[in-house]
Amino acid sequence: MADDLNERAPVETGNADEDVRGPDWTRLDWLCVTLITLAGGLVRFIGLGDAKGQMFDEVYYARDACLYAGQPSSVCGIASPENYVHPPLGKWLIAGGIRVFGHNEIGWRVAAAIAGTLTILLVYLLARKILRSTFGASLASGLLAMDLLAFVQSRVSMLDVFVPLFGVAMFLFLAYDRDRLAALAVERANWRPWRLAAGVAAGAAVATKWSGVFFLVAAIAITVIWEVAARRRSGEGRPLRRALAEEGPAIVAWLVLVPALVYVATYIGRVDGSVLALPWGDGSWFHNLFEEQRRALDYHWQLKARHPYESPPWSWILLKRPVAYYVAPDSPEGFIGSITALGSPLVWWSFLPALVFTVWAWMRRRDFLGPEGLILAGVAFTYLPWLLLSSDRSAVFIFYLLPVVPFMCLALAYCFVRLGRSIEARAATALFMAGAVGLFVFYYPLLVGTVLPYESWERRLLFNSEEACEKPPGEPTTTTTTADEARVRTVETTNRDSLPPRGWCWL
Repeated sequence: MADDLNERAPVETGNADEDVRGPDWTRLDWLCVTLITLAGGLVRFIGLGDAKGQMFDEVYYARDACLYAGQPSSVCGIASPENYVHPPLGKWLIAGGIRVFGHNEIGWRVAAAIAGTLTILLVYLLARKILRSTFGASLASGLLAMDLLAFVQSRVSMLDVFVPLFGVAMFLFLAYDRDRLAALAVERANWRPWRLAAGVAAGAAVATKWSGVFFLVAAIAITVIWEVAARRRSGEGRPLRRALAEEGPAIVAWLVLVPALVYVATYIGRVDGSVLALPWGDGSWFHNLFEEQRRALDYHWQLKARHPYESPPWSWILLKRPVAYYVAPDSPEGFIGSITALGSPLVWWSFLPALVFTVWAWMRRRDFLGPEGLILAGVAFTYLPWLLLSSDRSAVFIFYLLPVVPFMCLALAYCFVRLGRSIEARAATALFMAGAVGLFVFYYPLLVGTVLPYESWERRLLFNSEEACEKPPGEPTTTTTTADEARVRTVETTNRDSLPPRGWCWL
């Protein structure tokens, strides 16, 4: 058992001025968080603009962000924003990079690189807070810094990288709020700055993609659970009723109304209309905002399109179907280069036993205030909804798992901290981290589009047999055509191009 992992609830020091990053923050923490964040950021920015043109969904978000940045339609390639199915915040952030660097590869990708780098920093702070361990925080943030999917998503102009940024920030602020109250020894407080910050972060996650609502639901659930647990420890009766009575209004204010205001504010400048008109009137800004939400909801609800790189949520951690974002043009004969969204087999598959261990550790203690509860909540609220809601939905992809990845890294770090400080434990940790680094180096050419000899490129494809990559027969499509008034001809065809392969096929 590691003695640097606090096995109890957060320490109640009574010192209201204690640094919210956790007790015993040292110079070593400053050194570790600085080096890991800088290293993770450096690899994300090197060659950021090497892949020319707009790859995969950049064709939607980069062009819309170009208009958000005030560029003329002749530069952006579109006359008006085309992507209405996601809220505006992520596109506003991409637009910030375009305003600084112009409408080019660096301009539309730099915001993603910054977001990916900041997430590494936040994961260090969160791990340090809940694990009370510099070693554990370094492991968690280091694993995220070289996670293959997190790396790729930090280098493409898509919305997905911003959701875990805000989601991890939300979890961190909730942890600050919990420990701040413990330090103050106060059960109720009207002013909760960290809970307010958590509400802002959760609202920003939802304002980036609707899947960010999973973080918002997590914030409300975790806060209620923590408040109930704190009252149960006090020994007084009816902890749930007391928690709701004492904290219900504050929870609604900070974790419902604040996120709603953040979400609505991101539409300023993107929705026309008068804010002074009656909300239900046709010329009202609020009416037009509602119509934007209805239109987006109709799209998601009625989505039936298939995609050759889609994969069911249960298969994401198992790496059944990565996504090819880019293939280098004009490669010499016998050579190929690609950018692929995938995960590290060692790290992702090791997460599964780490998750089992974390569940077992939590069941032994049943402590919602401990690190296990927060890690499991992060995994459950970011992954289980996809497993429950997407069984019959098409066009879902492995990169939807990105908000889960920080909690995968936290779970692995938690397990390694629990191994202890023995020579054997340190050797196992070092061996695992060496394997993670080695796989990052091995797959690096597939993450940045390096042109390789075909044989070298193919050796990196773990699953790519001809049988596994064979596509299903296709769904029959019936077309009725009329040749003349007396004769009707019916044609039945199948389309296999938009269907994913049958088996475990990487590319």
